[in-house]
Amino acid sequence: MKVLAIAGSLNEQSTTHLAVGIVANAAREAGAEVEIFDLRKYPLPIYDGRSDESTYPETVKMFKEKMMEADGFILGSPEYHGSISGVLKNALDFIGARELEGKVVALVGTAGGAMGATNTLNTMNIICRTLHAWPLPSVVSVPQSYMAFKPDGTLKDEKLQKRLEDLGRNLVKSIGLFRSEIHSKS
Repeated sequence: MKVLAIAGSLNEQSTTHLAVGIVANAAREAGAEVEIFDLRKYPLPIYDGRSDESTYPETVKMFKEKMMEADGFILGSPEYHGSISGVLKNALDFIGARELEGKVVALVGTAGGAMGATNTLNTMNIICRTLHAWPLPSVVSVPQSYMAFKPDGTLKDEKLQKRLEDLGRNLVKSIGLFRSEIHSKS
């Protein structure tokens, strides 16, 4: 079972990367092969809807192939101005239902404010559903993320840490259930 994790932040001290990493580690421990596609290391150009996709850099082809190969996803974004980050939106613009249809997605949001990343999570949920994916009903928001983590990358709030870990485990369990359901109908 392959899971692709994407954190929609280019910040070197990204709390979104930390939160996605916690979910990814829990998914690994639950038996998934997890790869993190780091948009800082593999930058994508601005999506411009060109008709000849072969003219995009190799990173776009690699990104789309990894999206196709994955059985499920972990998507994380900081909340910027009440929505998802531009870098995550841009990455998702390169793909469509072909890459996401029928796949399970775990959603994580981080925010500087005390209200959390509710709008970001709702936006990611809408994008996933529009692309025919199955976002998990439980999502995790890390409020005041700039002060939420310990130096070792875990959360100070043990309940929130557990929620992120549970999200990773639930993703793996849901992918397994979804795959077995499809095979039983074939």
